[in-house]
Amino acid sequence: MYGKVSKSALLSTVLLAATSCASPFNGPQHATSIQQAHPISVDSQTVTLTVDGDPSASDLSDVDHARLRAFADAYMLNGHGPLTITAPSGTGGDIDGQEMAADIRKALNDAGVPWSALSGATYRTGAAADDAKLIISYTHYVATPSECGIWKGVRSADYRNLRSPNMGCATMNNYAAMIADPHELIAPADVDPRDGDAVVRAIELYRAGEVTASDVDNTIDAGTGN
Repeated sequence: MYGKVSKSALLSTVLLAATSCASPFNGPQHATSIQQAHPISVDSQTVTLTVDGDPSASDLSDVDHARLRAFADAYMLNGHGPLTITAPSGTGGDIDGQEMAADIRKALNDAGVPWSALSGATYRTGAAADDAKLIISYTHYVATPSECGIWKGVRSADYRNLRSPNMGCATMNNYAAMIADPHELIAPADVDPRDGDAVVRAIELYRAGEVTASDVDNTIDAGTGN
């Protein structure tokens, strides 16, 4: 009886081992990439600049012009969509607000923002005319990486030889911090058309048997950096 029990136990052990060897220890669920393990989320944010409405002033102040130039530079660098100038309405000084909005549009255009990117809007307010404010706004995108520092269970035995939970997290965080325009993670940036004149010029030089490569300065020593 004891021999039969021992044989049954041995047979069960062999069958269990054979079953374990027949199926892979690591499945497809473990084949995640660094991008999947530590994703970067891209969110849109609204950047605003407020300009105080002053009916007694006939033009924007020097400080307002400086602020608008800096705001225009920021928009041209990482802004998306229209640059909207929102003027107050219902204050009794709508004409003054619209005139100041026109001055702001001109100042932004002088700073490099094309007319086609400028948009206008109004908002209702019950404030007095001298307390009304004009709001300039645009949309930009921010990249937010996942948090690093998963230490629980890292030092335990891992017979599946999987990656550490923290592997690649620092790289993705640095990538999110360095990217100039996070919107490119959603859609690629527009590419300017290539210079057709340069292409034709290179073909004409090739047909004429002339050198098409750039000139090389043989005096430069790449080894010493001189």
